[in-house]
Amino acid sequence: MGTPLSLFTGVWFSLFGGAVVWWCAAEVRLRRTLRRVGVSGMARVVAAEEIERVQSSVAVGPGGTTEDGAPAGEVPEGPELDHADNAPMLSFEVEGHGEVVTRPRGWTSIRRSSALAVGTLVPIAYDPQQPTRVALDGVPQSRSDLFWLLLGLAFAACGVTLLATAF
Repeated sequence: MGTPLSLFTGVWFSLFGGAVVWWCAAEVRLRRTLRRVGVSGMARVVAAEEIERVQSSVAVGPGGTTEDGAPAGEVPEGPELDHADNAPMLSFEVEGHGEVVTRPRGWTSIRRSSALAVGTLVPIAYDPQQPTRVALDGVPQSRSDLFWLLLGLAFAACGVTLLATAF
């Protein structure tokens, strides 16, 4: 019989790995379902900072500038905004819901693809009953799915190995 720490660690690693594999499979299934039966459309990639600025009441002073001196209505540009946030914010119109701003499902890459630069239009598929459930079309995500699957399997294998050596 192994030590309580090895038993606890084996169980924890096994449960964590299984949960990551389950989550990855659920996300892949949801994205495939959205692409198959969802409504197709186009969305504009917007900067999170711009959404926050629009949602808060910004006082526009004389000369059309905001409180921080930036021109009102301009989207901030620069490489730090294009790639700082790996999960892009998408903005699109949905009949009956108005403008929807949300992040796509399953976007877990470390660096944002150049296809998702701020201001570009991207093809999407969304659920008409829950328009915040969005999947990107035409942007490969298999590498990030494979990463999460391998991570979960590695944790599960380590946990099973710890449990097997404990008994």
